[in-house]
Amino acid sequence: MMWGIIFGLSAVSGVVQAVTGFGAAILLMLAMPYYFDMLQAPAITSTITLGITAGLAWTYRKHLDFKAILLPTIAYELGSMVTLHFAGGLDLELVGLAFGVFLIAIALYFIFVPPSFSVQANFLSATLCGLISGVCSALFGIGGPLMAMYFLVATKTKESYIGSLQFSFAVTTTINLIIRIQKGFYTLSFLPITILGIVGITLGKQLGIKILAKINVDLMRKLVYILVGISGVMTLFEHLRL
Repeated sequence: MMWGIIFGLSAVSGVVQAVTGFGAAILLMLAMPYYFDMLQAPAITSTITLGITAGLAWTYRKHLDFKAILLPTIAYELGSMVTLHFAGGLDLELVGLAFGVFLIAIALYFIFVPPSFSVQANFLSATLCGLISGVCSALFGIGGPLMAMYFLVATKTKESYIGSLQFSFAVTTTINLIIRIQKGFYTLSFLPITILGIVGITLGKQLGIKILAKINVDLMRKLVYILVGISGVMTLFEHLRL
């Protein structure tokens, strides 16, 4: 049962990630806490999503914008490393509830507030989006929404957006995986379920790439903002349920 659910969710996650640039971890984390604790679940989820982020970064490698990538990636990793160091002693449920409410609030903001009031790509936004995303990734395996919103305004094309965002995720996830292994959050016993998830997410990615080629940038932006709101509701529901 567990194997089928995680494989199916991984495939759907691959489609979503390829089209919007994030969301795979959100969907996987709906199921993972049923089977693993809140230190193991984000570790397995992040490792599965590494397969698609690295693959998409390679696919769109000619469109990478390293000026947009550098600062938020460094901030992301700093936030992740510090949080992973203290993760074992934090009240994850309380933080999770706050994170869910926060995602819903920022989604409503970007959906209903005029574009002239949206976030700008600058030093402050890159640093804050990176730090907060890194903290959330370390705690929940979900670090995509804020990074997605930053890269939407920091890049000029949908290919550059997807490629740059996925490259950033691939780098930070690889570093975080090493830390999680060192701390015992991820062990070799999780390798079979990880491989299954990577196969599923890779299959979903192929369909997602075909969909991405047929949609316009405005539609993609709307999909991203809607998914941010959905991720907030999902995160809130998940932590209310536990």
